Amino acid sequence: MIISIEWLRSLVDFDLNSQDLADLLTAGGTEAEPGGESIIKLDLTPNRPDCMSHLGVAREVSVLSGSKLKRPEINLSESDTKVDDSFSIEIANDNECPRYAARIVRNIKVGPSPDWMSDRLEAVGIRSINNVVDVANYVLMELGHPLHTFDLKLLQGNKIVVRLANDGEKIVTLDDEERTMNKNHLLICDGEKPVALAGIMGCANSEVTESTTDILIESAFFDPITIRRGSKSLDLATEASKRFERGTDFDGLITALDRTAELLSELAGGDIDRGILDAYPNKILNDKITLQADKASELIGCEIDEKFIEKTFAALEISCKKTKNGFTALPPTFRPDLKRDIDLIEELARVYGYETIPSDFQYDGNLTGIKIDPLKHVAELKRFLAGIGFNEISSNSLMNSKRAALFDDNILEVQNPLSNEMSVLRPSLLPGLLRSIKYNLNRSEPNLALFEHGIVFAADKKAELGRVESEHLTGIVCGQRNPQGWRSGDEPYDLFYLKGVIESLADFINVTLTDISEAKNSLLFNSEQIASVGDNVMAQIGAIRSDQLNEYDIDIPLFGFSINLDFITTMMAETSRYQPVPQFPAIVRDFTFSVANDIQAGEIEKLIKQKGTDLLTKVELVDLYAGEQVSSDNKSVSFRIKFESKERTLTDTEIDKISESIIQVTENKLGAKLR
Repeated sequence: MIISIEWLRSLVDFDLNSQDLADLLTAGGTEAEPGGESIIKLDLTPNRPDCMSHLGVAREVSVLSGSKLKRPEINLSESDTKVDDSFSIEIANDNECPRYAARIVRNIKVGPSPDWMSDRLEAVGIRSINNVVDVANYVLMELGHPLHTFDLKLLQGNKIVVRLANDGEKIVTLDDEERTMNKNHLLICDGEKPVALAGIMGCANSEVTESTTDILIESAFFDPITIRRGSKSLDLATEASKRFERGTDFDGLITALDRTAELLSELAGGDIDRGILDAYPNKILNDKITLQADKASELIGCEIDEKFIEKTFAALEISCKKTKNGFTALPPTFRPDLKRDIDLIEELARVYGYETIPSDFQYDGNLTGIKIDPLKHVAELKRFLAGIGFNEISSNSLMNSKRAALFDDNILEVQNPLSNEMSVLRPSLLPGLLRSIKYNLNRSEPNLALFEHGIVFAADKKAELGRVESEHLTGIVCGQRNPQGWRSGDEPYDLFYLKGVIESLADFINVTLTDISEAKNSLLFNSEQIASVGDNVMAQIGAIRSDQLNEYDIDIPLFGFSINLDFITTMMAETSRYQPVPQFPAIVRDFTFSVANDIQAGEIEKLIKQKGTDLLTKVELVDLYAGEQVSSDNKSVSFRIKFESKERTLTDTEIDKISESIIQVTENKLGAKLR
């Protein structure tokens, strides 16, 4: 909504520039910003249709600043021709149109508008067309009530009929579009045909042109729901519909009608018929509101005296009568948003000034016991996996019992299942991932990295509800992560890749892994390895078992991981992951050990970390070999170890000592021989 400051000054006295005026309105609850020195822009909420006009904004300025409001003076000069002698109004559907009023102006001369009117219209973004159209637009922007003008000679039967449309009835609106009506659309008709889509747009068959001499001015109150329904169904929004669907002033429509007739007579030389056509079958009455003064003070947070209430209500044009405990108030008809006592209290608060309400809240001390949002950490994990090429899936938590038994022994059954395929709750996220893998393989997509985040379930008689629920993040990979090309050979997904993923993920969330070792018993994976943080399991890594693959008819190897989020989210640190660039050079050493085939690389890595002291910053498995160069009972395992200090430059001598210690402990405990 654009408001001309010059136009506004004609309705209320104030000495403010555009910025100060915008600040005043914003502080009063009507968000505004300057659009230069000549206009302000309002961002109105739907409950304040009264501010969709210069007079409405002038009321706000008057109330908030204490300035005097100057309403437009209307002085009509009517002819001797009585309007009701030649015309009538019939409302067939008074629920949709409670009130319809009209005036007739004859012998007008259509022509250009005076500069003062066209300048004001153009200031608010409305193009000047002619004096008749401009007057209707001017009154709309001045008073906020939409009007419509008809060429009187094009109306048949000397009457207006307001009715609902028939299904399939067609009209051509002023934009030359043919539109099909239904029974929910409200029409303005003459004695023979529709001449306007009520509250939205007129029809081309009654349009005012340069040859028009006599006009009928419409000023009505339409049901907001009816107008909004019609506007939305036709995808047709106009300045009129925006106001009607928010609620217009059912008493103020007469003022708008008289103002329009006066300006037309003044600018177009017309003669105004005596009297008004006013069809108002059932008078609308505003409900009175009871307000307790002590309730207002309690909710606002300071003492609101009765004199302030009376003064504010008078400025807001709210009629009130003092009672024993407060007031009985009658809101003005241009404020449809005032329905309850809390609405009146809000008016008192904003006029009083939110910034002036005293606060006795005193804060002293530090906030403690702030809980870390686990969802934040889950989002971080998911972003990490997506960043390295994984795609997230979402699957149903219900499945059949036969398949569920392949993943856990403690199956949680569903009472009264819809089908056998949905009879138990999933004990793992792997079934959903395997279904997705199979789906993609069937469509020639062999290279996959998928993950899912969700709840898994297990039956437990000892638990409070007979079940245990835990939150997991599980992934599966298969095929090639980098298919063979001219620049490189195949790089298949394998256990070593997933181990690297878990290690990188742990580093990403500031969790320090203490061990990755082989699990002795597992229902989840073959060749399973456990990534631990202290005595707690962070993740499981392994190959998908053959019986699970067979169940889903998958004939290629798959590798997976599962992270226990219930544990990990309590371990994730909130501190920054930033590490300064080292000021001193690092020393890197490579170690290749020959060990028995049953010795896990993780066991060697664990010993290296134990003996590496605080100077060891990284241990990386770089090669694993079994073949002709070593005996059949042994394998070759190579590690790259990085030593670094934040305080000084390391010497070869001290690194040699640490290296000897590593070699000694791996030989003594694992029988590893340095190659």
